[in-house]
Amino acid sequence: MSHDLSHARGCAAGVLAISLLGACASDETRLAPESPERPWPLPTTTPTSGSLVASDQVEARDRGGSAAPILDSKRSYSLAELIDLAQRNNPQTRQAWEQARQAALEVGLVESAYLPQLSAEAIGGFQRTPLPIPASLVPQGYFTSDTREILPTLAVKWLLFDFGRKRGAEAAARENSFVANVAFTGAHQRLTFAVSRDYFALGAARGKLDATEHALRTARIDQEAVESRRSHGMATAVDLAQAQRQTAQAQFNLARALGTEHSAYEALLASIGISPTTTLRVAGISEQDLPSSPTETVDRLVTDALSNRPDILAALGKVRAAQSNLDKARADHNPTIALMAQAYQNIGGLSSQGSPYYTVDKPGWAVFLRFSWPLFDGGQRDAQDNIARSQVAAAREALEQRRVAAAKDVTDAYYSLSTSLAEHDAAMAFVRTAQTAHDAELDAYHHGVGTYTDLVNGENSLTQAQTELEDSRADVHTAAAALAFATGSVVVGP
Repeated sequence: MSHDLSHARGCAAGVLAISLLGACASDETRLAPESPERPWPLPTTTPTSGSLVASDQVEARDRGGSAAPILDSKRSYSLAELIDLAQRNNPQTRQAWEQARQAALEVGLVESAYLPQLSAEAIGGFQRTPLPIPASLVPQGYFTSDTREILPTLAVKWLLFDFGRKRGAEAAARENSFVANVAFTGAHQRLTFAVSRDYFALGAARGKLDATEHALRTARIDQEAVESRRSHGMATAVDLAQAQRQTAQAQFNLARALGTEHSAYEALLASIGISPTTTLRVAGISEQDLPSSPTETVDRLVTDALSNRPDILAALGKVRAAQSNLDKARADHNPTIALMAQAYQNIGGLSSQGSPYYTVDKPGWAVFLRFSWPLFDGGQRDAQDNIARSQVAAAREALEQRRVAAAKDVTDAYYSLSTSLAEHDAAMAFVRTAQTAHDAELDAYHHGVGTYTDLVNGENSLTQAQTELEDSRADVHTAAAALAFATGSVVVGP
């Protein structure tokens, strides 16, 4: 009875020890973004190693896959609503979210490696061992000993001091988690820009479709004017054939514009992350206010980009992660001190020369303090140091490369926006003058003082002007979105 009670107490103590050690482990997914649908908030200033992750991040929930979106077929979705829809459905952001969670779990993996490691082990078996003995005692000069034994063991290993290894590994893991979080926000920004770009491309395609429809109506009006004059003997057969050709060309352009509009619509649905067969009503680009010229200088915008862009922040994090890995590689030259302990129950028996077994069922224990200092490894640690040092240099070069690329992106987008605004103003004037000229040429042709050549030239100029206006309007919106994306100030969600 007392043996059973002692055994029960031992089991209870083991379970309690396991529970306490489990409580020491933390769920590091709290370091990752809370949801794949919303970006991780970027730091407002250049982060340091101790402030890479917001301390108030709530524990991430394992959402798995999301259900297909429920769309309102009677509703026209604005650009902001389309971006929100994309953030909830595009697989790219969900993939980046999972990668951020994985990087956060790596932090916990590093921390858990330095917690006490508790394991339950058991070994059992049978062994026959011949042992020497003086011939004066046993004529054959040896005797056999049979042993049967079961050793259930509870073992604890705890690395007490590693003189910098843990600090370097944990700092590198936290930096990598920060990089993954920033990359997740960058994925949202890229998605926002892609949806905006395709939205404005669809707007331009629909504007061109309207322009070709208007051109077809104009061609038919001009053809009717030629047919009228032809019926009165005032127009030639060549004029009539040219008018019919102009109408046929307008019909061809309309069919091509319809195809372009369908392609732009499908590209937008693909950017959102929904099936191209989905029926989705999209609000027109004309409902978007035209962006204004940048109020800040290009130098100021470049400075903002170097502070706000996710790829720049991620490159900074990679430099710090590489430096932390270098610190860990250097710490590998230092000794380690570990504590090892075992508590076991020896359940066994011993028989010599066929005698009855002598049994034992008693507990035992052992405690060791292990000091380990690697003295020679054939140059392995020196090679690791050199590799880590090279990785730091490569990360710094990559950061500089990103800075140069960011400055180019900003300047390109800045001057593209200025150029697009100027082109839009010119296109507006082009449309007004082309419309006025065509109206005058049509009136002159009706009164017999104008030629069909002048009329068809005016018709073509009007169609070109209307097409250029739609292109320039979309270019302005796209350039403004590109500038926001290049500076890292793109709005990524409501």
